[in-house]
Amino acid sequence: MVTIALGLAAACAYSLYGFGSQRLVRGVSWRTLMVAMFATGFVLLLVPAVVVDGLSLGPERLHDLGLAALGGLLYTAATVSFLLALRVGKLSLVTVLACLDGAFAAAISIAMGERPGALTAAGLVCAAAGGLLAAVERDRDRGGEDGSRRWRLAAGAGLALVTSLAMAGVFVTYGAIDAFSPFTTVTVASAAGLAVMLPVAAAGRALLPPRGRAGAVIGVSLLDMIGFLAGSAALALGPVSVASVLQAQTATLSTVLGVMLLRERPAWWQSVGIAATIVGVSMLAWAM
Repeated sequence: MVTIALGLAAACAYSLYGFGSQRLVRGVSWRTLMVAMFATGFVLLLVPAVVVDGLSLGPERLHDLGLAALGGLLYTAATVSFLLALRVGKLSLVTVLACLDGAFAAAISIAMGERPGALTAAGLVCAAAGGLLAAVERDRDRGGEDGSRRWRLAAGAGLALVTSLAMAGVFVTYGAIDAFSPFTTVTVASAAGLAVMLPVAAAGRALLPPRGRAGAVIGVSLLDMIGFLAGSAALALGPVSVASVLQAQTATLSTVLGVMLLRERPAWWQSVGIAATIVGVSMLAWAM
């Protein structure tokens, strides 16, 4: 029951984070949001990390600290891509494509020599086909000379795929960390992200949110941190299959939010692709 509750909490937190971020990023600089998210994670988790894991350093811990920092840099790339995708694209489409990180992680494992099971193979095919359908739209401004219709990537789809690829790297990196708890992992990742984003935000004069938007920015930052911690705890407590499948429902919940609250209306083939991608991602999560 605890694993189920934590997995659902992670999916809900991430879905609300995407929903809130889309509304914010169209009026607040993505640099401001990035600094706020990393600062929130670092400030709130530094003390728990020290209490739980201590300050002692050994070769194994130094190695895992490096992995956590690398994961933080990959997470920075993933989050920047996600926010930029949300600024121009539909929540239902962008989040579903961003959730293909499990498919990319599985593909990386297969490329490294792992032999996939039947469920993994079926999930990869379903997710790939669904992602392709969801990511394209008709180009109404251009057509063939014979009257045929041309196609293009949907707004934000390319950036969403970059997000999923970067997040696959995050999962692979964090999966190799054994020396300390998720508290330290997120703290180190947040510090690495701040090291990159502080000068970027300062150069763009975007360190602080506009007046009246600070509460919303902090709220989104807290949702991101809660989602990560809840998901990490669910995976740690297990079973992994249950935790992974529940977290994969972020795509489902985000689609519901996009359609019901934002009145998004994907084309029919995109709707089929979104559904197929959700099924494929769930199959891959179950296969884990």
